[in-house]
Amino acid sequence: MTGTPVGYRFGPGMGWVARLFIATGALWVVAIVLWLAAGGRAEFTTAQAPWSWRVLVPAWTALAGIILALGGCVVFARQMFGAVLGRLEQRGFLDSPDERARGGRPRR
Repeated sequence: MTGTPVGYRFGPGMGWVARLFIATGALWVVAIVLWLAAGGRAEFTTAQAPWSWRVLVPAWTALAGIILALGGCVVFARQMFGAVLGRLEQRGFLDSPDERARGGRPRR
């Protein structure tokens, strides 16, 4: 090894992870504001079905936020696995016999 450490190389998907989680947070804020300010909580606790938009819109907005969060988790996992596999491909999993004979590579 030449002394330059090999870092993880993430693809452009990590930007998507951030965007998806920011969108998730925004959707959940909208859902909470609609739930509390528009009277969805009060209508839901009275148990008068069928519910109006005051209950349904915050519920669907929160569900969309959950779906975006799951998508962000999937993209994050793909990026992590890709980075780990790329590092293993470049450096290998175990020390080669040549590196062990020279005293091995320095531990970080």
